[in-house]
Amino acid sequence: GWDHHSSLIAASKVKFRELDNSIKAFADEMKSIGMWDDVTVIQTSEFARTLNPNSNGGSDHAWGGNYMMFGGSVRGRQIVGTYPDVLTDDGDNVIFRGRMVPTTSWDAVFFPLAEWAGATADDFKYICPNQDRFPESHFIDVGDLFEMNTLF
Repeated sequence: GWDHHSSLIAASKVKFRELDNSIKAFADEMKSIGMWDDVTVIQTSEFARTLNPNSNGGSDHAWGGNYMMFGGSVRGRQIVGTYPDVLTDDGDNVIFRGRMVPTTSWDAVFFPLAEWAGATADDFKYICPNQDRFPESHFIDVGDLFEMNTLF
């Protein structure tokens, strides 16, 4: 797994190689059957990792994490959302030992994904049940994440 409380760098090298090979195999297959533009994969986690290492050369559980999204219609090669200006404990969104306070909700990411996939306005109250807790400006615009030339 990815729960590296020790030997983070060595373990990550192996895991990222496995992940890279798996993503490549999946993307190659989707392209070979003509489905790549109709597929989006999103990686999330219910928690993140500390930015500062622990005494075992690993990292511990934290709050704010990241997402990774890819697919044929995804506008890739970008960071979407608010990237922290300061990654040390002096940063506005950093608390003890590199634990980041999230600035982007899951709903902000899943809303445009659902819109790209063809969800209707009635569907969003089930897909993003917390959407009313955020201002409209909090949500990522579907056009910032996706090329809209799909079948949907």
